[in-house]
Amino acid sequence: MPKTCPHLEPLEQAIEANGVSLGEGRPSPYGPEWGIWFWCDVLFDAGALRARLKLPEFVTYEEYDGRVAGSDATFYCKECKRAIMGIHPHYATSTIPRIA
Repeated sequence: MPKTCPHLEPLEQAIEANGVSLGEGRPSPYGPEWGIWFWCDVLFDAGALRARLKLPEFVTYEEYDGRVAGSDATFYCKECKRAIMGIHPHYATSTIPRIA
């Protein structure tokens, strides 16, 4: 059973296959109306992941660079209001696993 939702489950499995665990689900940092979000220390290759995992179009990918206010790269399921947040590409070091 996925921690996130059925639409993000393939991504969740790809992350775990790389030895990374999702953090505990927490209310979205952008407001409770955005649902539950899960953090992990990974760098996403969004295009490769979308193609390989055949993620639905309603699962969006966005990179937010708020610098001092925080930054992230997020896959978000609009139907289930669940998200998986990774590290923004500008701030990922060479030791961060890249998920493609």
